[in-house]
Amino acid sequence: MNRKKPVIGILGLTRRTDPGLYVSGEHVFTGSASVRAVLMNGGMPVVVPAAAAAKDAEAAISFCDGLLFPGGEDMTPWYYDEEPLPVIGAFRPEIDDAWLKAGRYALEHKIPMLGICKGHQTLNVLMGGSLYQDLSLQEGERIQHLQKYNRSYLTHHVEVEEGTRLAGIFGAGKLKTNSMHHQAVKKPGKGLRISARACDGTIEGLEDEEGLIMGVQWHPEDLVDSAPVMNRLFADLVERAARRE
Repeated sequence: MNRKKPVIGILGLTRRTDPGLYVSGEHVFTGSASVRAVLMNGGMPVVVPAAAAAKDAEAAISFCDGLLFPGGEDMTPWYYDEEPLPVIGAFRPEIDDAWLKAGRYALEHKIPMLGICKGHQTLNVLMGGSLYQDLSLQEGERIQHLQKYNRSYLTHHVEVEEGTRLAGIFGAGKLKTNSMHHQAVKKPGKGLRISARACDGTIEGLEDEEGLIMGVQWHPEDLVDSAPVMNRLFADLVERAARRE
C-alpha cells in the first residue's frame, strides 16, 4: 500500500465574475501554479475556503498536514494597527480574518506553514509584525519589485542569510527570484528571523526557530519550471508536513 501523501491545505481566495456569464457569481479559487507545485513535490493539495476557516478553523484545517498561504490582495492594515493610506490597493478584511484564524490554529497545533508574497506578509502580521502599505514608504532608493512581464521570469536577486533554514534549502548568498508586490514587511513579528533581503533592504524571507513558519516575498510557484531550484521550497513544506504525521 502506498504511503499517504501529506495533505497541504491552500488557503482560498474569492472572486466575482461579471453578470451574464455562464458561471457568473462569486467563486472560491486558488492559483493552478500553487496546486501544481505542491503536486510536483509529493503533497496532496486541498483548497480551504476562507469562509470555512473563518467559521470553524478546526473543522476546516485539522485534517491538513501543512498549510500554504498564497498571494492575494493587500493585507488589511488595521490588523497591524494602521489605517489605510492612499497608496494602498484593494484589501479584503474577511479574507484576512479567515487566514489569520487558520494561522493561529496552525500555530497552536504545530502545523507547518509556507507563506508566499501576501501569505508571507500575513504570517508576519500573525506574529505581531507590521508592513509597509506601499514600498514608496520605505526609505532609500528601491529596485523594481513589480516586474512587467511573465511571472516565470527571474528579475532580481535576494541575499539569503547564512545559518538560516532558507540557506539550508538554497544555500547562502545570492538567489535569483521573480517579483510581483508593492507591499513588504516593515517590522518582523515576534520570534521571526529575517532569512533573505533584496539589495535595497526589502525583507524577502522570514522564518521561525521552531520550523513552523517559512515565508518568501517572491512567487516560487511560478518558477518551478524556469528555475527548478524553487521546487525545494515546496518539497521542504511537504517534508515538514510528513514529519508532523
